[in-house]
This record gives sequence, structure tokens and C-alpha cells, in this order.
Amino acid sequence: MDTLTHALLGGLLVRAVTPDKGWSGKASHGTAVWVGGLAAAFPDIDYLSFWLNPLLFLADWHRGPTHSLLMAPVWALLMSLLFARVLQNALSWRSIYVISLLALLSHIVSDCITAFGTQIWWPLSDLRVAFSTTFFIDPYFSFVVLAGLILSITLPRPGLSARLGLLVLTGYLTGQAILQQQARSIGEAYIQSIKHEQSTAHALPQPLSPFNWMIIVPDQDRYDVALVNLGHLETSQQLAERLGWLGDLWLAYRPVEHLIWQTRHLYGTRNDEIELVKVVWSDEKFTPFRRFAKFPVIYRLDLSEGERCVWFTDLRYVLPDLTPPFRYGMCDGEQTDTWQLYRLRRSTENARHFLG
Repeated sequence: MDTLTHALLGGLLVRAVTPDKGWSGKASHGTAVWVGGLAAAFPDIDYLSFWLNPLLFLADWHRGPTHSLLMAPVWALLMSLLFARVLQNALSWRSIYVISLLALLSHIVSDCITAFGTQIWWPLSDLRVAFSTTFFIDPYFSFVVLAGLILSITLPRPGLSARLGLLVLTGYLTGQAILQQQARSIGEAYIQSIKHEQSTAHALPQPLSPFNWMIIVPDQDRYDVALVNLGHLETSQQLAERLGWLGDLWLAYRPVEHLIWQTRHLYGTRNDEIELVKVVWSDEKFTPFRRFAKFPVIYRLDLSEGERCVWFTDLRYVLPDLTPPFRYGMCDGEQTDTWQLYRLRRSTENARHFLG
């Protein structure tokens, strides 16, 4: 979930639990909302670690220590000490601690519903929890949160308005979970049709609409993938052309009756290249990416007279006609006798960042 939505959700939650007489201290309800919003945004401070090592950021650091349920009381304590000094007793220390802890928990829970995965038991376990019911940036989710917060500020009964907003949000998330199961059922039916009973169907949320889903059926080193719109909404070609790339993206998600399955591979399809790709994939330097990727596929193979590069990405972040944000690989050439680790910079086709 994006950081702004996290902050708004933290503020909405504070409004929902604020006592009628307010929190103990001299501060207004607005101060408590600001504290909740800032505390809810805090876990994403781990984005700063991207500049230290982009690959370890993905594999280990992002949604790790700052997103842990076990660490949340510690972070809440540290923020309470900071906010107490800044606010100069406008809110009691205990009130700030409760607000900060609730806001942190709202961030952790709302990240768990996306597909990235959150290490909620860090440092005891690196297990990543990902319910995958909600896309990373969901404007409908954000709108419900924002509307609930605005109503809680403008209407005479802020607590009731905020709780109603959270209730609507819960209903929306429940609907997404139901749609996910419907998409997964389509994948399970496909598995039966191709008689791969050992496979498991996965359904990942997609942009633009809660009815858009990516269905993934893994089979060893390959994946059968389909993009479905469960709302049976059809967009005319003319309207799609007016919308530009958004229209093309929308048209990629097809009604169930017109579903198209495509196959993506981890090692590729050409026998003369598969062994090379396997060498790169199993290289020790590539361990962090293997740890990060849940549905890894080959992105591109660049072969020239002086250099060979093998690039991978993850299906969780592949959208139709858009460049994936996470593309990592290894290159070797005439000037090096070992494979070197690189990433392709975001929104570029060939710009590299050397990682070691």
C-alpha cells in the first residue's frame, strides 16, 4: 500500500477510537490524527535502505524490521518519546503510545493484504505474509479511507463517522477476497482441464479495477497465466484508444468467456539457451533475488559478441505493455571472467546499475 494511504488510514483509525472527551492532555482531536498519520507512515522509512543495496532492500529489508508485529511496541515507544518532546505535553505519553501503536498496526495489516509479503514475525522468522487481495496502489481503497476521514472531521460525531468508514472499508476488502476466490476457481478449473492436478492456482490483484485479476498456474519451471475481468465489463476499442496506455491496460483483462492463457518460463524455451540461464539463476550472487521472487520468469536474454546478460523478473510485478519495476540479472564479458550482478533501472530499457 502506498505511504499516503497508510497515513490516512492511521488518522482514520485514531478518529474511530478517540474517546468522546478526547485524549488526555491539552491537544485537540486534530493533533491526535496527525500523530496517528505520521506513526502510520513510519514503517515505510525502510525505503531509504534501497539506496544502500536495491536487491537486499527487496529480499530482506523492505517490510521487515519496521513492519514486524513483534517490533511494533518498540517503534511505538520510540515515537512516543519523540512526539512527547515535540508536543510538549499537549498529549499524555500514554495517549501518544496508544495512538502510535494502533497506527503502526494499521500499516502492518494493510500491507499484508498486498502481494509483496510482510515479515510480521521478524526477527524470529523471515516468513512473508501476503494475502494478495488488494493491489499495491488501490484508488478505491484510498478513496474510502479519505472519505471516512473527511466525514469524521466535518460531521458532529467524529467517532461514529470514522467507524462507519472502517466498516465500509471492511466490506470492500471482503468483496475483494470473494473476487479472489472466484479468480482462483477459474484457475482450478483450468488445472483440471489440462490434468495437472498437482498444480495450485494463484490469483493476484491487478490495477484499475477490483474485478481485474492475474491467474497463475505454476508447473515446475513454467507458468500458465491469464488476465481476467470478473465484472464482465467490455470497453469499446474507440474508448480504449482515447484513454491511451490506460485503455490498452484495461483491454488486457478479458471476460471469463474470452480468456486467453499464455505460458511464461523461468529458463526460457530454446534448448541452446536454457543451460546458460540455469547457470545464472543458480549463481550464489543471485541468492537474494531467488529469495525475493515468488513467480520468477526470464525477462530477457542479451547476447552479443563481447557480452552475455540474463535478466529475470517476477510475475507479481508484470503488467501488460508496461516495463516491470524489478529486473535483476547477471552479465559476463571479455573484460570479466565471472558473472557480475546488475539491475535494470526503473522505467529504462537498458540502463544498468552494477551491484557486485
